[in-house]
Amino acid sequence: MAATTRIAALLCASALTLSACGSTDKDSASDFKGDQKAVAQAVEDLQSASRKGDETKICTDLLAPALLTKIKAAQKGGCEPALKTALRDVDSYELTVKKVAIDGTNATATVTSDVGKNDDRTDTLTLVKVGNAWKISELGSAS
Repeated sequence: MAATTRIAALLCASALTLSACGSTDKDSASDFKGDQKAVAQAVEDLQSASRKGDETKICTDLLAPALLTKIKAAQKGGCEPALKTALRDVDSYELTVKKVAIDGTNATATVTSDVGKNDDRTDTLTLVKVGNAWKISELGSAS
């Protein structure tokens, strides 16, 4: 699989299989407190920026440096062009954070996304604390 295709697959087939159709204003971050809320808010911010097509915000503010390095290595044009291509193919932008687990400066967020016909997909996003902010370090694995 070509590197560009791999990045697009990571962005689209992972938890970024986010729904422009049927999206809601539900903020699942409000279901958490403290650092767990901050982790959930990072996921909500990813959802919001994805829905708006704001590749700059995602690349600049929401992705961890190590993930940016992987994307840049796989995509000659860098993060923003890779995301622009990937977000164009996204079917769903609606994520609900169901569970947050924190271990020091690492966290996981279990999220569900509506994939249609009464089906939900469950993914796990990995985040890392960079300074005072939680950033997406891995885009997810399906459970």
